[in-house]
Amino acid sequence: MPALRKALANHEDALLRLLSIAFRVAAVLLLPWIVDLALNVRGHFGARNLSNAWVWLDLIEAASLLLLAALVRRRHRTTSPIASATAVLLGMDAFFDLWSAHRGEAFRTAELLAYAAELPSAALLAALSWYSLRWAAGLHPVPAPAPTRRPAPPTGN
Repeated sequence: MPALRKALANHEDALLRLLSIAFRVAAVLLLPWIVDLALNVRGHFGARNLSNAWVWLDLIEAASLLLLAALVRRRHRTTSPIASATAVLLGMDAFFDLWSAHRGEAFRTAELLAYAAELPSAALLAALSWYSLRWAAGLHPVPAPAPTRRPAPPTGN
């Protein structure tokens, strides 16, 4: 793992910038899905039923991704628990999508989203949670001190 940390440290700023952008893009891409889901839930939106839970779960996921985008850019100490919680949300979403989907097109869509988006994103967030633990501990990389010249020993005259 030290080799991985060293490799990441060399490109950390660029990777974190890309990760922040990716989280924002993912949150924005969730919005049309949420609107479509809200318009097509069985029953009436706002009524007390399980279909509305999917809409709220996806809204929480989008909000979590936007929050993470801001936290990652700042290397904030709360990144690790938020990334971990968001990973759990995405994993849970994938599980219940697969578990509750009916045969046919709905199940294939659930499989595609779970295996291509939700589970890989959850794995990435779990890795980010581990990586960002050092931010909570205040262990930011410190540049090596500049070499100092030692004064020459006094010559005896």
